[in-house]
Formats: sequence, C-alpha cells, structure tokens
Amino acid sequence: MNAARNVVEQKQSYYLARAGIEYAVFEILKTQSAFYQSQTGQGLGLDNFPPALRGFLKLELTGGRAEIRIIDETGKININAAPDHLIFNLLLMIGVEAEQADIITDSVLDWLDPDELISPFGAESEFYLSLPEPYPAKNGFFDVPEELLLVRGVTPEIYYGRRGMSEDGEPVAFYGLQNHVTTFTSAPQINLNSASIPVLAAVPGLDFGVATMIAEMRAEAPFMNPNEVTDLIPGLSTDALSYLGVTSSSVFTIRSYGRLDNSKVTSQIRSVIQVGGVSQKGYTVLYWNESNTEL
Repeated sequence: MNAARNVVEQKQSYYLARAGIEYAVFEILKTQSAFYQSQTGQGLGLDNFPPALRGFLKLELTGGRAEIRIIDETGKININAAPDHLIFNLLLMIGVEAEQADIITDSVLDWLDPDELISPFGAESEFYLSLPEPYPAKNGFFDVPEELLLVRGVTPEIYYGRRGMSEDGEPVAFYGLQNHVTTFTSAPQINLNSASIPVLAAVPGLDFGVATMIAEMRAEAPFMNPNEVTDLIPGLSTDALSYLGVTSSSVFTIRSYGRLDNSKVTSQIRSVIQVGGVSQKGYTVLYWNESNTEL
C-alpha cells in the first residue's frame, strides 16, 4: 500500500512541477507581448520583469503547489569562453581548495582545446582512458554544463553543491558550479543585474564584499549602465567593468518543484528556454532535466 501510494504521489508531484514550468513560460512570454510593453514602457529582460519573476513564483493548485525560480543565463559564466582566471576564481568562491581549483581549471582548458597536450595540472585522453569506465577527452565545447562532471577533479558535490551546517549550527546550502556556469548563451559580458554573488566575486578587481554590495544595490533598482557601479563604489577597478554589462536576456533557466499537501514526495524539473527565434510557440526548449539529484 505504501509503495502504491508513493507511485501515485510521485506522478502527481511530477505534473505539479510540469505545471510550474508552463506557468513560468507563460509569465515570461507575457512580458514580451506588445500590450505588456506598451502598458509598462518596458522591454524584455530580467531587470524589467515583475518583481515576482526576479525571485520565486508559487502556483497553488488542488492538492499541492509548484514552487518556481527563473534564472537569467546571461548572469552566469560561459564555460566555453571564460578565461582560466575567471574559472579559477569562481571555484574558490564556491569553496573549492586552491590545489583542486588548479586541477579543475587546467582540466577544463584541456577538455576544450583541440589537442592532446596536457596542461601543468590538467588531463587529456591519456588520463580519462585509464579510468575504470574509460572515455576520451572531448577536445571541444561543452554542450551542456553537466559535461563538467566528466572533467578531472569535478565531483558531484562541486558541481551540484551540498548541504551542511553553518558556524552557528544552522542548516545551509552550498551551491555548486551548476548555479553559476552556462553553455546556453554567448553574451560577451556578465549581466550585472542577474549575476550571483559568487560570479561577481570571481571577476578580477572585485571580492565577496563588493559583490554583496552590488547585489544589495540592484535589489533597490536595477543598473542601467555598468558605469553606475563606479559612481556608487569609488575606487572600483576599471578592469572589472570590462567583464560586466547590462543586457536583456532571451535565455532563462526555469526550476520548478512540485510539492503535494501532506506529503514529503517532491518532483523537480529544470528547463532552459530561449524566447523568440523561429518557433511558432514563441520559445524553444534548449534543455530538459527531470532528475531529483540536484540540490
């Protein structure tokens, strides 16, 4: 009886999560409509979305709900185009030790480059073919961020994140690379208005404190120009601004959690959509993941 109930509840929570994805897509497309833009004087872009879309949405349904988060992909680091120091800094910001960060950074570069020359701390096909389940180095672009799990040094904890305890004994989530890197957008700069604090702190010339200040400032009002940051934070390196921009995005990650009333069963779906293009629906699904292994 318990097994049968679990099967039913798993299916029900799955469709709650599916409903959350559809609801988020509807809200995104609504902001693109000519009527909405004429009424608000705003264009498409996360900084112009209704306040709810900048954080979490909740869709209440019979017997449960969908809890949804929309994430702008231009606020992430494109792993296919990022310089090595940006990757290294990001790893440090999410709690990876410097020695391990060196291994991962060089191994990412070796995975991307077209040759079999091994970087000082990296790995090529010789290393991967010696593993219990062998495979060659790709020597090409990452198609999806999950491919990082194939790279030397990247553990599930580093990629997905982990749950732990703070110094005060409170439960806390340590988010991994999946929340901060992308392969789905080719934006030349990191979007100031949607980048996470670890991504901002990874930019040369910034640190965790300055990144936190930037996040607090944009919560009051989104930046219209990256130069506004230097006006608000005197002494900020001009080199840092070369990594940062203010852009309107058309690519978003939607994370939807289906939760039933009076049940611990939960389903999660993560999708990446691109708004516009040639699709008659107004959007294209670039990625779909129904795994519950993510943090």
